[in-house]
Amino acid sequence: MKLWLKVFWCTFLLFEVLFNASSFYLIKHNFNQNLVREVDRGLADQHILSDQIEANWSYINNLNQLLNTAKDDAGDFLRRNAAKYLSSYNPGKVSVEIKDAGGQTVFTNYADTIAGQRPELEVKSPSDTKYIIRSVSHKSVMFVTGLVRLSGQDFKLTYIQDLTDIYEDKNEQIRNFIKINIGITLILAAGLYGLIRFLTRSIRMLAKSAQTIASGQYTHRVHVLSKDEVGLLSEQFNRMAEAIEEKVNALETSASNKERFIHYLTHELKTPLTSIIGYADLLRATTYNEEVFYKSLDYIYGEGKRLERLAFKLMDLILVENSQPRMTAEDIGQVLERTAEFMRPRLEKEEIHLSVTVEPLILPMEKDLIQIAATNLIDNSIKASKAGSSIVLHGYRTEDARYAIEVQDEGIGIPEQDIAKVLEPFFKGDPIRSHTNHGAGLGLAICSEIVRLHKGEIHIDSRLNKGTVVRIILPGSYN
Repeated sequence: MKLWLKVFWCTFLLFEVLFNASSFYLIKHNFNQNLVREVDRGLADQHILSDQIEANWSYINNLNQLLNTAKDDAGDFLRRNAAKYLSSYNPGKVSVEIKDAGGQTVFTNYADTIAGQRPELEVKSPSDTKYIIRSVSHKSVMFVTGLVRLSGQDFKLTYIQDLTDIYEDKNEQIRNFIKINIGITLILAAGLYGLIRFLTRSIRMLAKSAQTIASGQYTHRVHVLSKDEVGLLSEQFNRMAEAIEEKVNALETSASNKERFIHYLTHELKTPLTSIIGYADLLRATTYNEEVFYKSLDYIYGEGKRLERLAFKLMDLILVENSQPRMTAEDIGQVLERTAEFMRPRLEKEEIHLSVTVEPLILPMEKDLIQIAATNLIDNSIKASKAGSSIVLHGYRTEDARYAIEVQDEGIGIPEQDIAKVLEPFFKGDPIRSHTNHGAGLGLAICSEIVRLHKGEIHIDSRLNKGTVVRIILPGSYN
């Protein structure tokens, strides 16, 4: 069951239970109050009638004694005078029944037949009064019986009152309540349905948005309709969707990079292996020729060294990507100078001049990784430069208290459209340069990873046939 339906039914049923319970309680309480009031009135009226009869009987006896006349019979007195005591009561509602000690009816003006036992008649003394409410001829009737003693004779005076109106009033209230309850129920159901549907529209939108995003539309967002808890939930959902989109894009980019990496790696391995296999097959299939023999061995050796360099570059890249460098305070100037000295034999062989200008500064770093980065930058500049050209290695403090490492060459440069791609593994924008220098396209990718681990930045400025400047900026501290 959907949430809005749960809220609807829970609210509707709770209201119905409370409303019905409270209404029936009020009806019953009102009925009981009226019934108690009528019972009290009936008891009081019975006592009043008893007191009037006894007072009148006493007056008549005293008068007869004064006049020295014959005494009246109590039964005859009651038969003659009982009706006049009811003159002040509603004749359709109140009746009187008088029985003697033997249970014979002396007087009654109650027309209906009373069936069954009559426990209210079991009174023993004048102070004893009993009442009962019974159904007689489809009417609710109260019987209140008390003992009247006249000159030693006991009579049972029963005050009879019709209470049908009270019970009918109760039933009428119940009928009216049912009608009102039906109307309120319909109005409440319609109102609750519309109100809850309106208030939970944001939740339904969230559910639809979740389905949309789950189907792959990661750019979808929820429209925030309110500032309540659901609105805040919608905002958090949008933030989550943004994070998911970024993560998915990152995973897609990573998968694409890995696929391209494998493609480039396969290509890089295939070319030297093809050359090695081809020249080895040539040596095996031809008769010995010294010139061909040494030329083939030279090619095999060169391609083998190329594979060796590729293997070392891949090891450097894997090492950098999986390492968590332990930073130590080192003099960046000494690291750069040591790197330049290490590259001197290669520079002299290629007839390229290296100018070194570095400022000393103590920085937190992993010096071996920084040396690898500087070596790769110089190595790339050598590959891009011609004999007789110059390379500049410059290290200096920046105005914002960071440290910059620049390697500038006078080489063939990088096309503008390729500058953003040269940091990717195996990317080689210039096929001629790649073929000439046997570059694997890993040097700048390794530098980029090293800079990332040091929380620095790398920038490349280049112009075709003018040269390239690669700038690494390292932070002064890693707080």
